[in-house]
Amino acid sequence: MENENRTRIRFNPEGLVAHIIIEPPPPGGEIIIDGQVVDMSYSGIKIRLKEPLGQAVDEAELRISIILPESRVAMSIHGNIKHIREDRECGLQYNPNKHSEDEFDDLMFECVKLVPQRKD
Repeated sequence: MENENRTRIRFNPEGLVAHIIIEPPPPGGEIIIDGQVVDMSYSGIKIRLKEPLGQAVDEAELRISIILPESRVAMSIHGNIKHIREDRECGLQYNPNKHSEDEFDDLMFECVKLVPQRKD
């Protein structure tokens, strides 16, 4: 079993869709990859992609576009790829220099409501 070294609690906002946009766009044009949020925290987000990344984007900066579930407000989060697993799942670390703590509070407040309730 793997030790959990995270300092931020992760949760799964069930059914939350994310669109990943590579920035700046490569010479061939904008790349948008759709996916489903697996889990998220104040430091990052893990997304299961609908299709493989297909190119070397390890060093790319990304924009994650999410529609907040309750307010239906579109939100963009900037970050970098932390890891890629099997080409269809990637962990992204938020860029704290491009977002305020209030923005993350709003995101987490709405997304935590999507977490399935435990039945004891």
